[in-house]
Amino acid sequence: MCCATKFSARKFTIARFVVFGLLTFSTAAVTQTLQPKQPQPAPAAAPTAPTQPAPGEAAPPQPTWMVNCTNVSGGFDCRASQTLIAKKTGVRVLTLVVRTTPDAKKPIMLIQVPLGIFLPAGITLQIGKEAAKKLPLQSCSQEGCLTEYAVTDAEIAVMQQDADLTVSVQDLKKAPVTLQVPGLGFAAAYSKMK
Repeated sequence: MCCATKFSARKFTIARFVVFGLLTFSTAAVTQTLQPKQPQPAPAAAPTAPTQPAPGEAAPPQPTWMVNCTNVSGGFDCRASQTLIAKKTGVRVLTLVVRTTPDAKKPIMLIQVPLGIFLPAGITLQIGKEAAKKLPLQSCSQEGCLTEYAVTDAEIAVMQQDADLTVSVQDLKKAPVTLQVPGLGFAAAYSKMK
């Protein structure tokens, strides 16, 4: 009985040191990532650009498209995407993806909207000043409802000119809900996909 107690006490002590070590390591890692980096002094010859716009000037808009590529057999599956998040709630209200696959070199647009919309109305998509297109919803899951659209070369050309996209759905009361998707940065994102 005494040997079993010593063995259990030793296991407990070792376990306590392991847990303490993990907590110390993870706390140090979090602390390290949360500490701001110290600014590096600029070389004397290099002029520094202002970090804030002057009063009355607007900050230049930032590109809003991201690119993600996955290596698949036969090449890369690349996607330029943008997600719109509601400012007040932090909930995703729209995800728009333009994707090319190695086998089908034509781009495909995927549009995902949240649940709680009037499904028979589908999605209305307008690219720039082009005529709006009505797209049926193809499927819904816990993540939202999805449609897929084969984007034409002419529509890609319009999008590459940073044209905004307008996506409209109807809520459950059949009231229109319209979202603007900024086109800024699409041309650069799309060129990275090639």
